[in-house]
Amino acid sequence: MQKSRNTMAGVSLLAGIAICSFASFADGTAARAQDNNAAVLPQVNVVAPRPHAAAPAQGAAQQAGGGAVVYSSQLPPHQLVNVGVFRNVPAEAAKPIGQPVTSTDCRMSARPGHPYFVEFRSRTAASYGHAFVFYGKLTPEGQFAWVEVAGLHPAGDSTVYMIGHVLPVASETNASWGDLDEQFMTARFCVTLTEQEFTRLVGYIKQRQATTPLWNAMTLNCTGFTGDVARFLGLKAPLNHVQMPEDYINEMHRLNTTPAQYGAYQAEMRRVNSIPVPPLPAQQRVTIAGPASSARLVTPPASRPQAASRVPAGAQTVATAPLPPSSPW
Repeated sequence: MQKSRNTMAGVSLLAGIAICSFASFADGTAARAQDNNAAVLPQVNVVAPRPHAAAPAQGAAQQAGGGAVVYSSQLPPHQLVNVGVFRNVPAEAAKPIGQPVTSTDCRMSARPGHPYFVEFRSRTAASYGHAFVFYGKLTPEGQFAWVEVAGLHPAGDSTVYMIGHVLPVASETNASWGDLDEQFMTARFCVTLTEQEFTRLVGYIKQRQATTPLWNAMTLNCTGFTGDVARFLGLKAPLNHVQMPEDYINEMHRLNTTPAQYGAYQAEMRRVNSIPVPPLPAQQRVTIAGPASSARLVTPPASRPQAASRVPAGAQTVATAPLPPSSPW
């Protein structure tokens, strides 16, 4: 009996320190990605995320074609939508957003001839947080023109998530709830790219999304996934992928910048973290991803409350993240 207790305690300890990232088995020495890598990468967009058999909620998906404006709550969780600058994100990730993501750090990183970007991010969650990547195109001022999201996390409910601390479980590799809301953000590191660099990056990300069916907290997890993306670009990434996502992304930022640049980043994060969290809207309007059609608003069911039940911001700030996503990652 005592031995059984010790075994269970050991498993609990591992579960306590595990984080949600994809393990990086590559050599930790950051070597510049060679041009011949592009030859083995798909040069077209791989279809991702993988299709799901979710039934349309309340028939909203059939009512509205691509380009139609709807509320995210009317759609099945895996219906792909566009919201703000974000393209092709699951409706589940587009729940009411209190503070839409900005691109402050990418404005600091803007360079002539580098109109594209990848930003490594971490955010809070009900457990230890999540790491993921934004990638897309910038405006001439360095703001986001359009963004796609990739990140490794467990599919399904919290039961599946807990099993994933011991055994590999099914994964998803797209945006999850909280990724699009600045109030949950804890760390970031933006790198601007040329068109050629970006094309190779997209091929690599799509390849990884299509060939990463499993998640495990200790080995197949989200910080390792972001680290692999960084190393593909020739950036340095922390050797230890089993650490808090915030610590992982901050360390990645420090490894790839000068002390002065990292100090400026820390100052900017302090400024962002001092911004009061705005109230959450009751509903989030999104556009169904797909062929453009005449946009129309699908009227919510009569039983759905129309009055916005807002969550008071109070004295909370971005840094305290008073409303972490309910999912553990």
